[in-house]
Amino acid sequence: MPLTPFFTPNGVAVIGASATPGKLGHGVIANLIRSGYQGPIYPINPKADAILGRKAYPDVRQVPDPVDLAVIIIPAPAVPEALRACGQRGIRAAAILSGGFAEVGEEGAALQQTILDIAREYDMRLVGPNGVGVLNPHSGLNTTFIEQIPDPGDIAFLSQSGALGGALIDWAKGQHIGLSYFASLGNAADLTETDFIQALNDDPHTRVIATYIESIHNGPRFMAAARQVAPHTPIIALKTGGTAAGARAVASHTASLGGSDEAYSAAFKQSGVIRARSVQELFDTAIALAYQQPPRGPRVAVITNAGGPAAVAADALARNGLQAPEPDDATRQALRDALGDYPQLVNPIDMLGAASSPEYEAAARVLLASNAYDAILAILVPNTANDPVGVADALARAAADADKPLYACFMGDVSIREGRQRLHQHRIPVYDFPENAARAIANALRWHWVHESPPAAPEPPDLAPFQAIRAEIQRLAGEGRGYLAEADLYPLLEDVGFPLAPWTAAYTQRTAEAFTSNFPGPFAVKILSPDILHKSDIGGVMLNVPAEEVSKAYWDLQARVRRRARRAGLQGVLVQQMAGPGTEVIIGMRRDPTFGPMVMFGGGGVYVEALRDVSFRIAPFSDEQARQMLGETVAGRMLLFGARGRRPGDVDALAALIRRVAALALAIPELAEFELNPVIVHEPGQGVTVVDARAVLADRD
Repeated sequence: MPLTPFFTPNGVAVIGASATPGKLGHGVIANLIRSGYQGPIYPINPKADAILGRKAYPDVRQVPDPVDLAVIIIPAPAVPEALRACGQRGIRAAAILSGGFAEVGEEGAALQQTILDIAREYDMRLVGPNGVGVLNPHSGLNTTFIEQIPDPGDIAFLSQSGALGGALIDWAKGQHIGLSYFASLGNAADLTETDFIQALNDDPHTRVIATYIESIHNGPRFMAAARQVAPHTPIIALKTGGTAAGARAVASHTASLGGSDEAYSAAFKQSGVIRARSVQELFDTAIALAYQQPPRGPRVAVITNAGGPAAVAADALARNGLQAPEPDDATRQALRDALGDYPQLVNPIDMLGAASSPEYEAAARVLLASNAYDAILAILVPNTANDPVGVADALARAAADADKPLYACFMGDVSIREGRQRLHQHRIPVYDFPENAARAIANALRWHWVHESPPAAPEPPDLAPFQAIRAEIQRLAGEGRGYLAEADLYPLLEDVGFPLAPWTAAYTQRTAEAFTSNFPGPFAVKILSPDILHKSDIGGVMLNVPAEEVSKAYWDLQARVRRRARRAGLQGVLVQQMAGPGTEVIIGMRRDPTFGPMVMFGGGGVYVEALRDVSFRIAPFSDEQARQMLGETVAGRMLLFGARGRRPGDVDALAALIRRVAALALAIPELAEFELNPVIVHEPGQGVTVVDARAVLADRD
C-alpha cells in the first residue's frame, strides 16, 4: 500500500478525541483545524456530541466517507480493539500516538505484536506506536499534538523520537526552515525509516530527507533502499548512541574497535547517506542541499567584514577537507576593479568593517563568476555601518543566476534576525558561525560525489567454495567450542585459499624438529591450548627462533606458560615459518546485529593498538571499496604509495584477501568474530602472508 494516506488523507478519524482543553486528544483535533486541513475530521468519543465544532462519533465504524487515516490516542490496552474497528471500517492507515508498548517491557512488547497482527489481518499500515504523529505543512495536515506547525518547505524530517521531533519542529518554525513532511516513527512496529525513505524518493515536495535514528530495523534493506534514493534525494542521518560500548571487546581488535557506531558509519558511507554528528549539523546540511546546488569541488572563497571570523572560517574549512586558495590574477584584478585597492584581496577577502551592501554584492558577483572557486561563503558581523537585510538582498541578487552555491554566515542574534529571515526567504543557506557553515559545505560536497558516482550494489561473492569448511565449523561449534584454535582453524583457511605461512601443530618435540628440517628458518613457536586465546599476553609466543633452537623452545615455551596460566590445558606448540619482509596489517570481521558482517582493515602493531588506524565496510563490497579502505588508513596509504623510499606493497593481493574475509563471513554465519593479525604485505607481485588467525564462534542460544 502506498503511504499517501498518511500525508494526504481524504479524511481523518481521531480515536480518543477530547473536548477538554489540555488533553492530547483535544490538541490533535485543534491542530488539524488550526493548520488548515481541508478534509473531513471525525472525532471519535462516545461521551461527546461534538468537539470544537466537529460532530463526534461513538465508534469509528459509524463515520461516513471519506476517511482513510485513523489517529489513535487512547490507553494502550484499548488500542487493539480500536485498531480492529478501523480494519472493519476499511481504514488502511493508522498513526498510533499511544505509549505503553515495546518501550515499557515484555508485556508491552506482546501488546505491540498483537496490534501488528491485527494490522496484517486487515492489510493495514501503521506509524508508531509511541510517536507523536505525522504532518504535512503543504496540505495543512497536522495529526500531532505539537503546538507549532512548520512553514511549507522541501525538507522531509523523520524522527524515531517524538519529543526530539516536537522540539525541532518548534525550532525550525523559529528559524524559518520549511518542511515538506514530518513523521514520528516511535517504536516503528510496522513502517520504518526505510519505508518512508523509499516513499519520499519521487515526492515532488521533497528535496532532502533528514532523519534522526536511534536504531535501524533491517540493516541490509536500509542500505539497499538508500543506495537507490541517496544519489537523487540526499539523505542526512543523525545516529545517536555512538558512545555506547556496543562491542564485546574481549576476543579481537576488531570487536574492541568496531562497535555498532562504526557499523552505522560504514553502512552510511557505502549507501550514500551523509552522517551528521549533531542536531545542528543535521539541519545545517539539510538547508545547504535544499536551498542550493552543491559545490562541484572543495575550493571556497570567503568574503567578510571582520578579520577574526575570517580566520575562524579558514581553519574550519581546512579541518573539513575544504580549500581556501588565493584568487588568481584575473579574479584579483576583477575584485580590485569592483572594490578598489583598500580591501585585503587574499582569501579570506576582508572588505573591512564598513563594507556596504553594494560591496558585498560586487564581491560575490566576481567570485561567483570566477573559475577559481566552487563555492562562496559570505560572513557578516553586524555594526552601525551595515544593514543585514540589505546585505541579504545583495547576496541574493548576486546569486540569482550563478552556477555555483553561495552560503552566508551572519554572526550575532538581535541585530541580524531580520537578515537571517530574509536569507531563508531567498533560499540562501545561513549559519550562526563559520564552523557550522564549513561542515555544511563539506557535507554538500560529499553528496555531490554521491550524486556523480552513485554507490552500486556489490556483486555477491561466490560462497560455494566455503560450504565444505562451514560443515566442519558447524561440527566444532556443536562440540561447544567458543573459539577455534590455530590447529583447527588453519587447515580450514588453507582449504579456501588463505595464504598462510607454512606451519605444523607439534604435539611432540620430534614433530617440531621434523618440520624445521623441511623449511628454512627462522620460525615462530606458539603455545597450543584450548584455554588460551591471547597467547602473547602471557608470553606464549617466541619469534625468530633458529631451526637448531626449536627443540629447546618446545619445552621452554610450555614451561613459561605453565607458570603464568597454571590451569590451562597445554597440548604442545605450533611451529610456523617466519614470513619474509613486508608491512604488518590487520584484517578482521565482527558480525554486527543490524548490518551483518563488518570487515576491518588497519595497520599492524601500534597503528591499531594506539592510533586506531582502521577502516570498516559492511560485507559484501566491491574490489574498489576494498581499495578505498586502504586509502582511509595511514598503513594503507603507505602500501599504496610507499613511504620514505620504501616500495609500495602488493595492493592487489591485499584487496583480494580483504574480500576473501568478507566472503568467508557471509558464507559462515557461525563466525561471530574473525581476525588475521598480522598479515605481512610483501612487495608488488610477491603477495601477502597470513601469520596468525583467530575465530570466535557465535553463541548458539
